[in-house]
Amino acid sequence: MVAENVITIRPSTPADAPAVRALYQRVARESGGIARQADEVTDDYVQHFLHQAHAQGVGLVAERGGQIIAEIHTYAAGLRIFAHVLGDLTVAVDASAQGAGVGRRLFESLLTTVQTKFPQVSRVELTVRESNVRAIALYEKLGFRQEGRFEGRVAGMHGLEADIPMAWHAPPPTQVLQTS
Repeated sequence: MVAENVITIRPSTPADAPAVRALYQRVARESGGIARQADEVTDDYVQHFLHQAHAQGVGLVAERGGQIIAEIHTYAAGLRIFAHVLGDLTVAVDASAQGAGVGRRLFESLLTTVQTKFPQVSRVELTVRESNVRAIALYEKLGFRQEGRFEGRVAGMHGLEADIPMAWHAPPPTQVLQTS
């Protein structure tokens, strides 16, 4: 395999902010790519979620040939009653990398990191617009379950559509059977 085609996944850092912002702006220009419009992807927005993910959650990037082609993050709300939950999950995958399993690899890495570094977390939440059927199918394959519908929440090119809340639940801890 040629080195520039190898995709690596690593934790995001504050130094990634300019490349992540450019990625999010590219993805925002695609219909249904992410909720924000390209002009809503500001330095403050990107620095905020990178900081929150580093301080209270997980942030990962996928690189190919030294370029960031995808990013995923999730973090805690900061309230004790939600200490078992990571939310505000967002993923952005460049069009050139879609359909190649990059999103799946990012999610698998994220969920593995959650289980390893955050044993208190039993739930990871996201929302997805109803028209994003490919994403919904992927999330379900990864173990996320639909938990309702927010009717008419998303204003898109074809009018209002539902936002679908989904959650992944950590598997229960393995119990060791005691024999006498």
